Amino acid sequence: MLGWLVRLLLAVLVVRAIWSFASSLFAGASGRSRVRSPRSMPLVRDPVCGAYVEPSRALAARTGGKIHYFCSEDCRRAFGSGS
Repeated sequence: MLGWLVRLLLAVLVVRAIWSFASSLFAGASGRSRVRSPRSMPLVRDPVCGAYVEPSRALAARTGGKIHYFCSEDCRRAFGSGS
C-alpha cells in the first residue's frame, strides 16, 4: 500500500514539474511574464542616523533652501538642535 502511494505522489510531482516548465516556456515565447519586477523607489538618507527612507514617508525640514529628510521626529529634533 505504501509503495503505491509513493509512486502516485512521485507521478503527481513529475506531472506538476512538467506543467510548470511548459507553461513558463510558452509564457516566455509569447513575451509575457507571470512575475513582474517591483518598481524601484528612490530613497533619501537621514543626515542624523544615516537611515534610508522613502521621501513620501519621511519627515522633512527645510533649512537654507535645502530640504532634509528624517526617519523620525527624534532625528529631526537632533538635527535642529545641532544646527
